[in-house]
Amino acid sequence: MLAIGDAVHRHPPTNGLGLNTSIADAFDLAWKLAMVLRGQAGKALLDTYSSERQPVGRQVVDRAMQSAGEMTAVKEALGFVPDQSEADGWAALDGLYEPGAAGDRRRAAVREALALMNYQFNAHGVDLGYRYRAGAIVPDGTPEPVPVRDPQLYYEPTTWPGAHLPHCWLDGQGRRISTLDLVTGTHFSLITGIGGEGWTAAARRATELTGVPVDVHHIGTRDGLHDCYGDWAELREMHSSGAVLVRPDRHIAWRAEQYSSGAAAGLCEAMQQLLVNVHTSRKYRYSDGVTPGRGQPSDG
Repeated sequence: MLAIGDAVHRHPPTNGLGLNTSIADAFDLAWKLAMVLRGQAGKALLDTYSSERQPVGRQVVDRAMQSAGEMTAVKEALGFVPDQSEADGWAALDGLYEPGAAGDRRRAAVREALALMNYQFNAHGVDLGYRYRAGAIVPDGTPEPVPVRDPQLYYEPTTWPGAHLPHCWLDGQGRRISTLDLVTGTHFSLITGIGGEGWTAAARRATELTGVPVDVHHIGTRDGLHDCYGDWAELREMHSSGAVLVRPDRHIAWRAEQYSSGAAAGLCEAMQQLLVNVHTSRKYRYSDGVTPGRGQPSDG
């Protein structure tokens, strides 16, 4: 049985991340369920829902519970206590305006308490910065990026497999779009750049092998999307000829540092692994007659 939403991560309303987390649960499960029902993926793909989303729910609940406790620091700093009379409450507030050491301590306590509220209202790292470390991802062997700033407060974009696809603005075909707009429906998307033109054929072969569409988007090429401000070049963390494979829920599934002659084999192998090898029985011609990952794809 699969359960999603508030039913599996109940917590107080502090931080206000319940709705976002519930929607992300559904987003994670929907594309996997669709592919299994269509026969495009093995049933084991559904098992990755729990391995991916349970740690996220745990983090959200822990943050909400901690924020609920931290709210008491504000009341204490203001001098409020249970069953306090109105007159005593106003007298407690008067202490915030007293000169001298006692007043300084009270004012410092208020500042410290308000600083904790930043975690309740601006926990962007908890909301968006989580990364799937196990599930429907293919690691590339690189270590997980170490946060430069507080990982709960700040979202730090990365194309490390398991992370959310970073947003940046692109121009093309007379309109401005986000990298997030490159993913449509239950299609996978492969994002590459100059020198990565060969990924188009590799994606076509992966689509033929798995039955799952892999759309290719070229950024920076003469006839592709324009990275006008160089933001994608800063965010992609790889050579321009490399590729980032994005899942339908806009999480990075796999990436390649640069294009190579074995691109098609690598991409096909990654797609089969992501879809729990449901299509290993499909016949696909490689030059040495073996399965993807062990030889170079043929031209036919």
